[in-house]
Amino acid sequence: MQPINYILVSEIGSELLTLSDIKTHLRIDGSDYDSILTPLIKTSRLIGEKITGRDFIQKEWKTYLDYFPASSYEGIELRKSKLLSITSIQYYDENDALQTLSSNDYYITNEADYSSIFIKCDKSFPNTACRAQAIIITFRTSFPNFPEDLKQAMLSVCAYLFENAGDCINDGNSQFKSLFFPYIISQIFLL
Repeated sequence: MQPINYILVSEIGSELLTLSDIKTHLRIDGSDYDSILTPLIKTSRLIGEKITGRDFIQKEWKTYLDYFPASSYEGIELRKSKLLSITSIQYYDENDALQTLSSNDYYITNEADYSSIFIKCDKSFPNTACRAQAIIITFRTSFPNFPEDLKQAMLSVCAYLFENAGDCINDGNSQFKSLFFPYIISQIFLL
């Protein structure tokens, strides 16, 4: 069982590139192009995140489930990379009252790219109200120890977008895939 929809609550982290980084990379002095270059910082990050399937900066997400897994051997896979922490797991109990699952009742496994939530062996997931979105999971993701070569890839995206401003890109982000290739989550190829 896995959540399907993720709702971005907030972007907590600051951007990885600065205006100064881009200007140095492009060898631009002065502030004539600042208003053009500044939006490229976020755009390059969003392109990299979309291609790799990873969150480059810290973000808080929310997802909903209709019910908990039936067994303690089934986990709830969070298909966002890389899980930093669980903020809360809330659920509507059988009386339709909102409750919070104690962090002492579950644990997290960290696979290569995604994480899963499991109930501890001596516990069981609580019964929930018979309703859609009976469970609300709020969590944070981040890319720990952000690699320098990903920053270089983002700078290359900024340079391309700056140098080709106004030109239409018909093939989406495919021209940038090779820049981010080593960091693409393997499961993305299977989707």
